[in-house]
Formats: sequence, C-alpha cells, structure tokens
Amino acid sequence: MKIPYMVSLCILFFAPVLYATPYEVLVVDMAEIGNREKIENFEKAAAKFNALPYKGYFAAKPYFNVLRMANGQVYFVFGFKGEVQGVHRKNYPRTVKNLGRLKNDRTPKYPNMHWVSIEEIRRLLVVP
Repeated sequence: MKIPYMVSLCILFFAPVLYATPYEVLVVDMAEIGNREKIENFEKAAAKFNALPYKGYFAAKPYFNVLRMANGQVYFVFGFKGEVQGVHRKNYPRTVKNLGRLKNDRTPKYPNMHWVSIEEIRRLLVVP
C-alpha cells in the first residue's frame, strides 16, 4: 500500500516541473512586409544556417525559417520546423551568443533577438 502512495506523491511533486518549461521561438530579426531586401537577406541566412553540417544538438539544424505574420511583419526565427514547434530555450544557450557575433566590426548583426512563446507566434501567424 505504501508503494502506490509514494508513486502518486512523486507524480504530484514532479508534474509541475515537467510542464514549467514552455516551448519558445527565438525571433532573430523582424522586417516590414515591404522591405524586400531585408526579407531576401533573411531567406538567404535561413538557407545558409539550415545547410550547415550539424554538430552537437542535432535538432537545431533545420530550425531557421522566415515567417510572414498576419500583422504585416516578417520574422526571421529559430525554433520553427514545419508547423511552429518551438524549442526549449535552455537547450540552446549558445544560439543567441553565436548569432550575435556574426559581424566583423564587433557590432551585433541581430541586436534585437528575443524569445517568444509558441502560443504567441501561432497567434501572430493568424491574427493581425
């Protein structure tokens, strides 16, 4: 009788921890829908990053993409594959650091990177 009690106690204790880490998307940069040059640069960068041979965390390879939002903005994101899935932020601590140092003149190429919840990205895809 004590074993089922201990199992249920463990489930109750660890259940909030399992759901506490939300899936998120890293918004690398944003542009207005009319800014063709910047959007083309996003698409080239996404293709370049997705073509890199993967090392380490294998799921990161195909996760760069360009999303056209319903509000007229275009997002260059990391954490998108097929339909928006997202990634655990804690699994990719070097992503922001590596993307931030892509320019040779020591200024960040993508200065406004930020993590956005999957729910918010899905909402922005359909609601203006």
